[in-house]
Amino acid sequence: MPETIQTPPARPLRYNCQRIIRAALPHMPTEKQIQANRLNARKSTGPRTAAGKAISARNALKSGIDAESDIIRGEDAAELETLTEAYFERFRPATVEERHYVDTLIRADWQLRRLTRAEAQIWEYEMDTAFNLHDTAPLGHAFERGEKSFWRIQRRIEAAERSHQRALRELERLQANRPKPLPPSQPTENASPAPQIGFVPPTTPLNGPPDLPVPPFTLRSLPCTPGTPSAHRIIENKSRP
Repeated sequence: MPETIQTPPARPLRYNCQRIIRAALPHMPTEKQIQANRLNARKSTGPRTAAGKAISARNALKSGIDAESDIIRGEDAAELETLTEAYFERFRPATVEERHYVDTLIRADWQLRRLTRAEAQIWEYEMDTAFNLHDTAPLGHAFERGEKSFWRIQRRIEAAERSHQRALRELERLQANRPKPLPPSQPTENASPAPQIGFVPPTTPLNGPPDLPVPPFTLRSLPCTPGTPSAHRIIENKSRP
């Protein structure tokens, strides 16, 4: 008789209802975690001082040209860095939009230099790989062999030139529309205070020469003539004897 293998009886499954409920429900932070998150948010609000804010603003205007992504084999990273510094010194971008167009100018310029070297290498390649290169017309022979390659690289050169020209126009437009700086305030001269209402300023300085004596005025009645009102008086200046 074949030997039978007895298996132990299956144990009843025990489920932890609390764990199942916690796994099904979304995680809810506790009150202590909420308070800790608030405290951490207050500590990480960015620069607060004027110098820190100025440094942060300058970081946003740094070039996005990266040597690791814009350099290929056979190119010099120092040459790209020199080109980047020259463009930033020339245009001095003041906003993020201006920095974008300066980066576009740098990439287009760098692309044109790369394509120029590539075109020269195509000439050398076609002449080196040509079978029985023509002795008197090696350039014509190479151009006939690499006509398709020269046509493709010319399209790339024209695209880079259009990108450079378009970025230059937009950059010049942005810089021309920069807000004009306010003119410096001119110092105002110390003007004499306005006279008070009802006050008549003296015609001569306070410390000037004394006033001259004024001759006395006398009133004399004149005989009335027909047609002349009797109330009319004439002031006569009678000098002293």
